[in-house]
Amino acid sequence: MWRSILSLCLFCTSAATMAIEVPQAPHLLVSGNAEQKVEPDMLTLRVAVTALEKKGIDAKQQVDKRVAAFFGQLEGLGIKRSDVEAGNLVISPEYQYPQNRKPELAGYRAQRQLAVKLYQLDKLSQLMDAALKSGLESVSQIEFGLKDPQAAREQARVSAVQDARAKAESLAKAFGVTLGKVYSIEYRNAAPMPVYGRGLKMAAMAAAPEAADASYEQQEISITDNVEAVFLID
Repeated sequence: MWRSILSLCLFCTSAATMAIEVPQAPHLLVSGNAEQKVEPDMLTLRVAVTALEKKGIDAKQQVDKRVAAFFGQLEGLGIKRSDVEAGNLVISPEYQYPQNRKPELAGYRAQRQLAVKLYQLDKLSQLMDAALKSGLESVSQIEFGLKDPQAAREQARVSAVQDARAKAESLAKAFGVTLGKVYSIEYRNAAPMPVYGRGLKMAAMAAAPEAADASYEQQEISITDNVEAVFLID
């Protein structure tokens, strides 16, 4: 009978779980899984500020002007400068490729990436308007997240442990054995899965604001957790 139970343990677990320490005595190995869904309470808006000019210095000045205007709009929304991460300014030549002709220099493109953290989700539309007014061309990404994901992680972890114990108790009862103490535990921490909104061109947002709002409708964030446990059985 013990050999049958031990064989069952091997079939119920994947190769990855076999790293967990198991005793020489009869035992039961189970996997506990849990998924916690929570509403996001913050987001990160990533935008690209770009400009194409004949001269690199002119492109840089255009980008600087748009970034400054955007910062001014953010202050009006109560967004702190510390909530904005600005990437380095990149200037590179841009070419046109006419058919059967040599490449032609179209000018120099300056670009800077900005990441804005927004903690009042009801101001998302206003933030979009601010980007549009500042001359920004596109939103590259919106990532919904949590200001403090620890509580949700803890709940998912506890649920995973409860799931493991419930499975162990169910199997022990079904096989007519007594479930003993926990012999060993292997824990695999899982981070929250961010939820991304779809990027849009600013021109499209201006033409169809309802569609833009729908594209950035917030969704639940999924936090999963997993724990492996070995129980002794009598």
